[in-house]
This record gives sequence, C-alpha cells and structure tokens, in this order.
Amino acid sequence: MKIIVFYTPGKKFINTVLKKIKESAEKNGFPLVEYKNEKHIESCDLAIAAGGDGTFLWTASIVHPYSIPILGINLGSLGFLTDIRKEEIEEAFRDLKIGNYSEQERMMLNASYRDEEDFALNDVVFSGRDARMIKFSISINEQYVTDLSGDGLIISTPTGSTAYSLSSGGPILTPGTRGFVITPISPHTLSFRPLVVQEESEISIQTKDNCHLIFDGQRILELIPGEIIHVKKSDHPLKIVKIKGKNYFQVLREKLNWGNR
Repeated sequence: MKIIVFYTPGKKFINTVLKKIKESAEKNGFPLVEYKNEKHIESCDLAIAAGGDGTFLWTASIVHPYSIPILGINLGSLGFLTDIRKEEIEEAFRDLKIGNYSEQERMMLNASYRDEEDFALNDVVFSGRDARMIKFSISINEQYVTDLSGDGLIISTPTGSTAYSLSSGGPILTPGTRGFVITPISPHTLSFRPLVVQEESEISIQTKDNCHLIFDGQRILELIPGEIIHVKKSDHPLKIVKIKGKNYFQVLREKLNWGNR
C-alpha cells in the first residue's frame, strides 16, 4: 500500500506528526510520499490528511476524482473528519497493516454553473457579499419551492450536517442518511426551516442579488443576479478510512461534549 500525505504547513505539531507518520510507515512497510502535485496520486492507494477538517476537505477535493480513500489525522480543535489523534498514529499504522479498518463511502455534492462544475464534501453555501442580505429562488426537481431573503443558504451532505449547517440550526444526519439538508442562514421569515430532501433530488438556486458561491468553505465564486446553480449528489462518492473501534456516535459525544454538564 503506497501512501500519499497531505498537510498544512505551519500547523501546530505538524513537524512532529510528519516525523511520526514517516517512522510508522517505514516500520510497517508502507512506501510514503508527500503531496507536491497531482502526477503521483494515481499510483497511490491511500491518502492521509494531517491537520484539521479544513485539510481533510482540501485533500478530498484533490483525490476525489481518483477514488483514493482518505485517513484523517487530527491536529485541529474539532476534527469531525480527522478522528485519529496524533497520539494514535503508530497504532493506526499497525491497524492498517493487519487490515483492522473499514472504508466508508460519503456523499459528495456536484454543483454545476456556467457550463462548469465543482464538488463539495461538506456543503455548498450561498452567502451575501460584505454581510449584506441576499434574495434567491429555490426549486427542487424543477418544482418551484419559494423565494427567500436572508444572509444566505447552505446545502449540506450528511457529512457536512455537523458543520456550518449545524451552527445555523440544521439537523444532524448520520453518514448513511440518503438525503441532504437545505438550511437557511438567518432567513427573514421564521416560517422557512431546514429542509431534508432525498438524495436523488436536484436543487436549483437562482440568484437575485450579487453573492458568493462557496465550496466547503475554501473555493469562492462570485455570482451575479439571474444566475442559476444546480446542486445534486455526485455520481462518485468519497471513500474514508475508519479504524475499527471508533464509531460515529463516539465522535459526536467527544466533539459536541454530549453527556457532560
């Protein structure tokens, strides 16, 4: 198994973690390369994202077309996606060697616009410029839903339901949920609430103001009034490596501090 490592330079503990990853890979017989450009990705069998969830999302945007699974090592403060702590690196490599892991498929979003497309693991967000209110029209499967005014709109996958959508009042969807969430950001009507739609749906958003289209909080596109963006499930899911013994609800308890007063 050949492994490629993605990381954010300057991240706290990153040099220590990279050293531990290299030592653990050599000890368990895994060839290891650091990501420099995309020409070496096709020859790799596993990607490691060392950092926070932002590093994981960046890694996902690069390796998604190659169907390479990702293992996340957490150097951030929250880490819903990067659930291996830096103290567990050596143990994680031992588990990889003996096959004590599983691969999960996570839904990706496909957004098409201006004869182009982009993908997101967490969410696609429509946001006003300079904190201004924006107006937009929402349709689902070519059926008109409503016009809405507010600070923006979030379309999130089950994976992304614990990110921006959650902080904006959206529900948590477990990773295997066959659907995604439309969550308004500070809507100027209290009657529009987060809406869960089935995964076969295509959501069309027509802008009525200048605004930003943001993919996973990282890639930003400026939109003008009248543009239509179509968002649906990607045909190609992302593969995530999970070490056995760690489960989704354990991560929720730890990250959201459930059960502690």
